[in-house]
Amino acid sequence: MSSHNTSNPGKGEKLAQRLSRILARLHRGEGLDKHRLAEEHGVDVRTIERDLGERLLGIAERDTDGNWRLTYAAHSTIPVKHLYGYARLSGTHNLFPDDSLRYLLKQLDTPEPSRPTRVQATPHEDLRGTPAFTTLHAAILERQPCRFIYKGRPRLALPYRLIHKSGIWYLAAEENARLKNFSIGLIDELEVDGTARFALNPAHVEYIDANDDVWYTTETTEVLLRVAREAAYYFSRQQLLPNQQHSTDSDGSLLVTSKVNHIHQVLPVVRHWLPHVRILRPAAWHDELVAGLKQAVQRWES
Repeated sequence: MSSHNTSNPGKGEKLAQRLSRILARLHRGEGLDKHRLAEEHGVDVRTIERDLGERLLGIAERDTDGNWRLTYAAHSTIPVKHLYGYARLSGTHNLFPDDSLRYLLKQLDTPEPSRPTRVQATPHEDLRGTPAFTTLHAAILERQPCRFIYKGRPRLALPYRLIHKSGIWYLAAEENARLKNFSIGLIDELEVDGTARFALNPAHVEYIDANDDVWYTTETTEVLLRVAREAAYYFSRQQLLPNQQHSTDSDGSLLVTSKVNHIHQVLPVVRHWLPHVRILRPAAWHDELVAGLKQAVQRWES
C-alpha cells in the first residue's frame, strides 16, 4: 500500500503540470497538435487525446485544421497575444517603457485607484453615431468604389485604408489614379457601389505603409529648423515632425531636418514653439510664416 501511495503523487503532479502547460498555451491563442504535444511531454498520443477530449472537455475543441484550441465559451479573458495586437492597433505599443507581459498584466490586475501610473487621455474626434466609418471599413475589405460629397464636391474614390492621425480619422483612397486623404468627419452622402470591384495599386499600398503621415504626394521638401536651447529638449525626446533628424550645436541649440509633403506639416509646429524655432530652409516658408503672423497681428489690432 505504501508503494502505491508514493507512486500516485508523482503521476498526479505530472498530469497537473502537463494540463497547466496545455491550458497556458490554449489561453495564448495557440492551436495545438496532439502528436507534437505527446512528443513534447513524453506520453502516448492517446494520453493527450484523453487530456484534451475528456479532462479539458468544454475548454478545448478541434478546429477545422484538426488542431486543438480554446473553446469560445472558455474565453473568459482576452488571449495574451491580443493584448499585444491591440497595443499595435491603437499605436500604444511604445507607451510604457516596460512593455513586458508581466508588467502589463500586473497593471491590469491592480484596481485603478491603486495603480502607480495614469495615462491622460489624448483628444480624439467622436465618430460614434457616424455610419461612414463602418461603411468604409466594409468597402475596403470588399474593394468596392465609393461615391460621396467632400467639401461640397462630388467624389468617386477607391478606398484603401482607414488611418488615425493626431486624433482624426482619415480615409486613404485613390481618386483619378492619385492617392489622396479625406477626413471621415467631412464625408457626406456616402454610397458604396456593391456591384463593382477594383484592384489595389501596389505602389499606393507601399506608399501608405511607408509613410507616417496623411499628406500624400510624391514630392517632398527638406526643411531645416534652428531650435533654441530652451526648446531643444522637446524636439530631441520625440518626433515632432515627419522623418525628423537633429544634431546639437555647442550652444545647446538644435539643427532639425525633416522631409515633409506640405508646408502645413511644419507651420503649426513652428508657431507652437515661437520664438524658440526658426525656419532656415526653405526661405520662402520662413517668409510665409512671417507674413501670416503679420496678418494675424493686423487683424487683432483692427
